[in-house]
Amino acid sequence: MSITGVWATGAVPDAQVAALPGRFADMEGAWVMPPGYAEDLAWWLGGGDREPYFTPAPTRAALRFAAFARSGGPSAPAVAAMKAAGMDLLRGAEGAASFVAAARKGDPATALCYGLGAQDAARLPGWFGDFLLTAAEVRAVLPHVESVLAVTGPRRTEILARVDAWMSAMSDEPEFAAYTLLEGPLRVLWYAAAHGTGAVGVTGNY
Repeated sequence: MSITGVWATGAVPDAQVAALPGRFADMEGAWVMPPGYAEDLAWWLGGGDREPYFTPAPTRAALRFAAFARSGGPSAPAVAAMKAAGMDLLRGAEGAASFVAAARKGDPATALCYGLGAQDAARLPGWFGDFLLTAAEVRAVLPHVESVLAVTGPRRTEILARVDAWMSAMSDEPEFAAYTLLEGPLRVLWYAAAHGTGAVGVTGNY
């Protein structure tokens, strides 16, 4: 069975975003760090993002980053519950208020982060595509997101080439439209800022 990686983002009512964490605050279960999390994070931020990833087959660095990005970061039952609830909220987002990227056997959010590199990816909210922002937080992070996604010239060309390389080697979507990963999430945050809403991003495999 083929697995499709999905990254869904959308502008959602601010009150619903603000209330979401409280709905699951009393869930039992300790926060858990994935094995090797600290080491992988230090590697990625310390230059691992610029190691050879494709020669042309995926290298150990590419496989390591893919596993790290999709490890989900700190986990607990409340995190899984909030992701499911966030996806439910996104079902009401349409048009300019919504962006969804999908790739067979791939991961659009991870492809974008590889394309950006560690320094610029760190300017995006949340964890490799997963985020939950109130209206105030949307306004606070928007300048940082614009600085890395609303790029032109050689930098944009470089990012798109890296995304293309990732999707060609790490998915069954070699013709994936890389530019949508720059334009779609930014459009959603622009919409949220203009309309005073919150914003949600959720990744998953289906």
